[in-house]
Amino acid sequence: MDQVMRMREHKVDIDVQDRSSRGGGRAAGRVAALVILLAFAAPAFPQKMPEIGPRKGISPGRLAHEFNLKDLHGRSYALKDLLGRGRVVHVVFWATWCFPCIEEIPHLREAYEKYHERGLEVLGVVVNISQTPEGVRSFVEDYKINYPVLFDDDGMADRYGVTQLPQNFLIGRDGIIRHAGSSLPGDYHGLVERMLEAGREAAGSTPS
Repeated sequence: MDQVMRMREHKVDIDVQDRSSRGGGRAAGRVAALVILLAFAAPAFPQKMPEIGPRKGISPGRLAHEFNLKDLHGRSYALKDLLGRGRVVHVVFWATWCFPCIEEIPHLREAYEKYHERGLEVLGVVVNISQTPEGVRSFVEDYKINYPVLFDDDGMADRYGVTQLPQNFLIGRDGIIRHAGSSLPGDYHGLVERMLEAGREAAGSTPS
């Protein structure tokens, strides 16, 4: 009799533990479901976009395309080298047969003479259409052009999307285009002044 009673007590203990285990599992499941529900119900905070620098292009705000051309005397001019020296670069695409280009020359001569020592580099890039280095050299002497004239023999005009002449690009010390157009900006000298001042501390001493 005692043995039967002990077996019954043991069975009751097992049943209680079993029900407790099943109840605990259901409770844990409800807690997990509640956590998931709260996670989806919580407000989503905006996520900061990764910072992406300016991309290369031909419009203001874009990074200027690299180039490496030689002038009429065989000297090389590479954009990365000029920027590395802290120069502000004014690139103008032109041709000897382009009348608006010729009208622009006196303004470019004046800018080069006024700002070159302060860090402005004016580069006249001759498009390779119906022109020869010899003819351009003679033209440069006749018009007393004082800034470097480069002969485009590697398709630089194509990379810069030149479809009309003249075409001007003002490039800051950071390589970003500040002006792009078929004419000089209305406040050309003011813009050059601001570009020369911008980044002067980062560039160090005034370039020679």
